[in-house]
Amino acid sequence: RGRGRGAGARDQARGSSQLSCHAFEATSPRRRCGNLLGGIGGSEGGRRRRGGIACEAGGGGGEKKFQDVVEHLFLLRLDPAKVDRAEAQRCVENIWSLQYRLGGVICSSAGASDANKVASGISSEEMGRLDGLDFYTHAVHFRFPALAQLEAFLASPVVRELLDEELAKAQCEGTLAASFESRLPENLFAIFRKGQDWDEGHEHIVVMQRKEGAPAAAVEEKLEHMRAYLEEHEPRMEEYGLQQVTFAKAIGDESRIGLLMRFRNEYDFDYFTNSGLYTDFIAVSPEEQTLHVVSYPVGGSQKSASPPLM
Repeated sequence: RGRGRGAGARDQARGSSQLSCHAFEATSPRRRCGNLLGGIGGSEGGRRRRGGIACEAGGGGGEKKFQDVVEHLFLLRLDPAKVDRAEAQRCVENIWSLQYRLGGVICSSAGASDANKVASGISSEEMGRLDGLDFYTHAVHFRFPALAQLEAFLASPVVRELLDEELAKAQCEGTLAASFESRLPENLFAIFRKGQDWDEGHEHIVVMQRKEGAPAAAVEEKLEHMRAYLEEHEPRMEEYGLQQVTFAKAIGDESRIGLLMRFRNEYDFDYFTNSGLYTDFIAVSPEEQTLHVVSYPVGGSQKSASPPLM
């Protein structure tokens, strides 16, 4: 069951089963900080606003006013042969609920990945050559106003103790964490603080990992392509259902790009990802990158969703 909330409202790599909270960590420019969580947000009601989707830090601008944010994505692999669906949900929701025990979180969401959505829009030929597409089964996402709040949150003993406990109980087989700095148009930033009336939608998380042996410049070239594509096609991407997108190079890891996309519902998600805009935007290149994807419904949107990857 997907969980989401706007601040102020109450709603939600392979390794050993004894993964510690350090699986949650990524190196920041100042110090190492926990980096476990991924996928969070509210959604806007009413009609979609022209020019309202977000952009990667450092791109776009124009007449819009922007608010800086830090996205924290945490992907988990929970083996259904070792932990049942209810226990997996309990684990993810307990991690998600950390937002109520510590300050600094703007909004958050969590859920089990929908197997039917992970590869949406990706051709069968590309799927056959992509590594890691459906390795992760769940995700938690937190959004912070600045890097300092993220670091304080993840350095907290409360966070570390809960992560150690939950990952051990669920016999977690792998985690992947990525944090990145981006920005949102101020109108969307406010929307994601509205509360439970805004906690419906569909989250789509992608972490692109440069393969060993691929050119070091491949990551920056990918980012430049994504920035240019968004600048040119933003109105059309919005018309095809994309409500918000943030992306950037991962903090402390030059080989990763984090991408978070938000849709009002699964039908907008399907329409967008199958339009060709999605794959043109992320420019899938199996020879250069591993693609890790978790895609899940939040709030009421989950009622019509297909069974998750469990």
